Formats: sequence, C-alpha cells, structure tokens
Amino acid sequence: MRYNLSRLLGVLVGIPIAIISWVTSVFGFDLSFILDALIGIGMFFVSYFPTQRLTSKKYLNEIGLSRRDYRFVNQQLNQSHNKIRNILKSYINIRSIKDFRQINDIYKISKSIHFAVKQRPSSFFKVESFFYSHIDNALNLIDAYTRLSKMPKKSAEEKQKLEQTRITLDEVKRTLIADLKRLNEDDYERLDIEMELNRLQHKRYKKY
Repeated sequence: MRYNLSRLLGVLVGIPIAIISWVTSVFGFDLSFILDALIGIGMFFVSYFPTQRLTSKKYLNEIGLSRRDYRFVNQQLNQSHNKIRNILKSYINIRSIKDFRQINDIYKISKSIHFAVKQRPSSFFKVESFFYSHIDNALNLIDAYTRLSKMPKKSAEEKQKLEQTRITLDEVKRTLIADLKRLNEDDYERLDIEMELNRLQHKRYKKY
C-alpha cells in the first residue's frame, strides 16, 4: 500500500511540473504544439521517477527488500490472488456440506496466508513453497474433485479415487496450516515477550 502511495505522490508532483513546463514552452518559446506537448510529457517523467523512487526507498528499507525483490513478491501475490479466486469459484460445483467445509477451510487458510504476506512482503521467503507449489496443488485437486464429484453414474473405482482425492485434500489443508503457522511464528514470539515483560513489570509494582 505504501509503495503505491509513492506512485501517487510521484504523479502529484509530476503533473503540476508538466503543466508549468508546457505553459512556459507555449508562451516563452516559439515552438510547435507537438514540441510543447513533448516537453510537458518529458518533464512529467523527469519529476515522477525521482520522486517515486525516493519516497518508496524508505519503505523498502523498512521491510528489508530490494526493489527487484519487492516487485517479484508482488507478482507472486497477484498470481496467488487469482488462484485463490479460482478456488472460490469452485464452490458452485460443491455437492455436500462435508466437501464445502473442507474446501472452505482451504480457501480461508490460503486467503490468510496471502493477506499476511501482502501486509509484510518480506515474510514471503518463509512460505515460498506456498506460492510455488502448495496453492497450485490445492487448486488443481479442488478443480478436479469438484468437477468429477458432480458427474452421474460413477463406478466403484471412480468413487474410490474421489475418496482418495478427498483424503489428499486433507493433507493439503494440513500443509497450508503449517505454512500459516510458520508465518505467525514471529508474532507469537513477540507476544510471549510482551506478556513476560508485562508480568515482570506487574511483579515489580507489587513489591512497592
């Protein structure tokens, strides 16, 4: 979010400079309309990029990522967002409450992981496997399972395969839970520290 604000700030700085440059060129120089417009556009970019890079640099330093890494993480977030939306779309093919609960759990856990990494992009590298394979595995299994489950006249072998797939989805769910726990480890450690500090402080006050 703050990275996007740096782009907005670049635009807010660039537009007035572009307008001033264009007006100056129109009334101060005897140039053609096209050249005047090119000067205005050129000055917009000349002022936009330094402003955007300068204001975003502070944020990138705070989260401990290079500009290249941030763009890579953002790209992965966009791709995973589309995959999570596709899991949501699979709800239309669900035929039982049991299946709904299972797939809904996978959806909510995936969404939580996505949101956590979006809030703290540097945490991406703790759960790279979620973005590289776990979410794809979940989506592919859910898509095949929900699509085949609604087909009529299934044979005993087909029913058995679907049951095995449902068991595999439980394993996928446990894997996603492990990813989410890995993301939250630091938060729980900080929580433990804060509670211990509060306990010590309370104990010290009781002495007085």
